[in-house]
Amino acid sequence: MNGLTLSREYFEGTAREKLKDAFPELFPRLAVGLAGNGSECFGFDDETSRDHDWGVDFYIWVTEADRSAIGDLAAWKNQLFTFFPPEYRRDRSQYGAAVNVMTCEDFFRQLIGTHEYPDDLRQWFRIPEENLAMCVNGEVFMDNAGRMTALRESFLRYFPEDYRKKKIAAKCMAVAQTGQYNHLRMAKRGEFITVNTVISRFIDSVIGLVFLLNRVYKPYYKWQSRMMRSLPILGAELNTEIDELLLIEGRDAKTIMRRQDRIEKICEALKKELQRQGLTSSDDAFFTAHGEEVQRRIEDSFIRSLPTQYE
Repeated sequence: MNGLTLSREYFEGTAREKLKDAFPELFPRLAVGLAGNGSECFGFDDETSRDHDWGVDFYIWVTEADRSAIGDLAAWKNQLFTFFPPEYRRDRSQYGAAVNVMTCEDFFRQLIGTHEYPDDLRQWFRIPEENLAMCVNGEVFMDNAGRMTALRESFLRYFPEDYRKKKIAAKCMAVAQTGQYNHLRMAKRGEFITVNTVISRFIDSVIGLVFLLNRVYKPYYKWQSRMMRSLPILGAELNTEIDELLLIEGRDAKTIMRRQDRIEKICEALKKELQRQGLTSSDDAFFTAHGEEVQRRIEDSFIRSLPTQYE
């Protein structure tokens, strides 16, 4: 029982014709759907999700020219849910995101600060990747004017290639610094709290690389592993390897080396994919070499001049 599916079924079966009848002149320019915040917008909701901010709801998106109709559409939507309540209506909690009537452009602005695909590479550094994931998740049930679909498709083009390379270079450097370099050094010092921090940061960097190699926006940390498993490039494979890494527990020398071997196995798989995508030609096992090579392949001189670790 997925909230997105339930919402689409309610709109198609109950709301669509009523919306058309209530706003016959406006209807040809309206869009409706569910996207943004919430596990259901990624299709990841389950029984645990249903204790708050879950259930049937949908946005109504209008063009900028029809902004003045937002109030009337919001009132209509409230009446619809009052007189034709779905079996599972979404109840908003104190901290839940509102599913409103708004312009197509405002939907993007509230998440990333702009509705336009940035043409200045520097702007991308200011946009949280998880918010980009929310801009393009979910589903548009109806888009009569085509505006919402066009905006979503512009962002589905993914990061500009130079910015993607900058992020890949930084992730490569983090992989090298955490898993390949500091895991063993901190374990030898007996700094096992730091060892756990190192492993956590290594995993975060590996997951980030997998999303970048798939050209898919990485979601909020809560859903990264879940989404990663579905990615065609190294997704399921490295998710399993990371899970196996986390099962290696202990502080003795033999266990430490088993963890290091698993780390190197993960790095080898990533190296081969970096090579396959033409991002590096180096066969060095240490990921600093790959981070530096990816950085050199960035065409934009300003982005290339930034420290390799910066993203």
